[in-house]
Amino acid sequence: MFLFLTSDKKNNSSEQELNDICEKYYLDIYKYCAARLDISYISYADDITNEVFKLFCEKWQILENKNYRSWLYETANNFLKNFYKKHKRKNEKETYIDDSIIEILSYEQNFENVSEEEIEKYKDEILDILSEQEMQLFNMKYIEKLSIAQISIILSISENNVKQRLYRIREKIKTEASDKIGKF
Repeated sequence: MFLFLTSDKKNNSSEQELNDICEKYYLDIYKYCAARLDISYISYADDITNEVFKLFCEKWQILENKNYRSWLYETANNFLKNFYKKHKRKNEKETYIDDSIIEILSYEQNFENVSEEEIEKYKDEILDILSEQEMQLFNMKYIEKLSIAQISIILSISENNVKQRLYRIREKIKTEASDKIGKF
């Protein structure tokens, strides 16, 4: 539940009005958020609702239109859209990581029988072996799908150096996958 902060001084009428508005609409906005979230994200309804009311508390006095209910629903809708955009990008990135590991391992004959479930199970452990620089290069090549030439320009290194580093990263991933998933 949202905590309404008031000062130690005697509440003036505007603070009381703010508290009344928040108390009146909090549960409605919470239900609105919860109804629009997938079941796997339902736990975020309270956080999103709190963010809506936090913003409302900051801006309520400068709102020209006194239709606070409408403003709250519209703001909640915007927070929900942003939430889904953020989680969609995260899920897409996860998918790209899975696909890129599968792509790297598929070049090896001894990994042709490895299932996506097995790779998913060990994905984080496999990628944890990469240094920060290696992970950056991995992301550029396999997540952002940049060409060798583009990566070379961004990192200010030769294309051959990029190829060498990518080769080493692939070998590291294959070795770690062999250790985690097993030899086939």
